[in-house]
Amino acid sequence: MTIVYTCDNNFVWIMGVSMVSLFENNRDMEHLDVYLLGDNVSEANVQTLQSLAEPYGRKVVVINVPDLKIPKSLVMGRWPKSAFTRMFSGVLMPKEINRILYLDCDTIVTGSIKGLDDFHMGEYAIASVKDCVSSLYKKKIGVDKDDHYVNAGVLLMNLEKMRELGISNMMDDFIRKYRRLINYADQDVLNGMFKGKFGIIPPEYDVMTQMCAYTYSQILQYRRPSNYYSQSEIENAQQHPIIIHYTTCMLNIRPWCENSKHPFRSEFEKYQAMTPWADRKKNKTSFKGLENQFLRAVLALPSCVSYRIIGYTHAILRPLYIMMKVKVFR
Repeated sequence: MTIVYTCDNNFVWIMGVSMVSLFENNRDMEHLDVYLLGDNVSEANVQTLQSLAEPYGRKVVVINVPDLKIPKSLVMGRWPKSAFTRMFSGVLMPKEINRILYLDCDTIVTGSIKGLDDFHMGEYAIASVKDCVSSLYKKKIGVDKDDHYVNAGVLLMNLEKMRELGISNMMDDFIRKYRRLINYADQDVLNGMFKGKFGIIPPEYDVMTQMCAYTYSQILQYRRPSNYYSQSEIENAQQHPIIIHYTTCMLNIRPWCENSKHPFRSEFEKYQAMTPWADRKKNKTSFKGLENQFLRAVLALPSCVSYRIIGYTHAILRPLYIMMKVKVFR
């Protein structure tokens, strides 16, 4: 299986931790190569990644990403250029590679990914795990409420089909129409371009923070998702995660930050301890922003009230505000 990461020099260490967890829990896979589509990754970091792979008999290939002409309006402070690189995998990867598993750097692999290697994608160019967003979030980027909306952190990609599609033109067309309505950057672009036409994989292969930090009923209250997984599917993923994805979610802090109480913090720390970054200091955190202050105030209320307020704000008011602002200033 071919695994692909994308990152710049700042996130190489997090990728390294993810990669070690992948190798540790998939020793029995005969073929497991890692490619990094890198954005100005230093030679020293390249050598460190390659040295991490050697004890497992694996290889790491680094491809320096050229100028992909990603619209500057999308490459903002929150989303570096590397966040959009995965969509060009068909162009950047060697022609003889026709199928990959893309992983975000902020993932930990805790089990076998052979099930993904065997997954039948059929007619789909991409297969992924559903994300829990409301119908209004879908509507603002032209996606029907009953269509799938997937998370972009774990992607099975049929590169042969991706090469046939002409991703650059698809992205240009979508951005031209929806640029000011994009909220989740690369993920919105991905979902808007394919409009629900995804293969769907079980949620245990992309256990996002909201899945493991909250109960199923709480997820429904504060996210109000449309076309989501069943309670039994989510609870099975919570209990038997294969890929943990440390996404941002309300006030939950990622495990490489100070005072993290993430439910799977220890999993990240376990594999970090196996890397040259074992003693790396935790990042400092701050909750001074208005949104964080609002969340702290609301979460101080009884949970039966707080999650309804957050749900109404996040799932209804925010997408409506974005749509109204665009309509007024168009």
